[in-house]
Amino acid sequence: MRLFAGRAAWLLAVWLFLWEEVSFGNVLTGLAVATAVLLLFPPRRAERRGRFRPVAALKFLVYFHYKLVQASGIVAWEIVTPRNRINEGVVAVRIRHFSDALTTLLANAISLTPGTLTIEVDRDATTLYVHVLHLKGVEDVRREVQKLELMAVRAFGNEQAVRQALEDSAELVREDARRAQEDHP
Repeated sequence: MRLFAGRAAWLLAVWLFLWEEVSFGNVLTGLAVATAVLLLFPPRRAERRGRFRPVAALKFLVYFHYKLVQASGIVAWEIVTPRNRINEGVVAVRIRHFSDALTTLLANAISLTPGTLTIEVDRDATTLYVHVLHLKGVEDVRREVQKLELMAVRAFGNEQAVRQALEDSAELVREDARRAQEDHP
C-alpha cells in the first residue's frame, strides 16, 4: 500500500506539472488518473535487484568507450577508403538471463557500438542475435559479447548473478585455453 501511495503521489506530481496549475480540480483528476493507471497497469515485481558496484561500473564504462572508439575508427576507415572490406553476418549469442535490465543494457551497448546491432532478443532461448558489419569469426563475436555481459553483471548484477557469471567465465577461459592448445600443439 505504501508503494502504491508513493507511485500515485509521483504520478500526481507529474500530472500537476503538465497542467502547470495546482487547483482542486487538477488534484482530484490527477488522483483519479494516477489510481486508474496503477490499477490498470500494475508495475511488475522487481526481479532480483542488482547492486551497483562503482569500480566494476567504471571498468564497464571504460571498456565500452574503448570499444566504441575502436569500432568508430574501423567504420570511419571503411567509409573513407575505396576498398570494401565489409564481411557482414548475423551471429546468435547465448547469454545468461540474469534480468531484463541487464539483458537490455547488454543489447543497447551492442547496438550503440558502430558496426554492430542487436537484431533480436530471444528470451526463451536466452539468445541475442547480433548483426556484425566486420565479421572475422563467429566465436570472436560470441566471446566479445560474453565479456561485455560479464562486465555488466559484475557492475550491476546481484550477488548470485555475479557468482554464476564468474563460474561461467572461468569455464570459458578453460575452453579458450583448450582450443589454443589444440590449435598450437
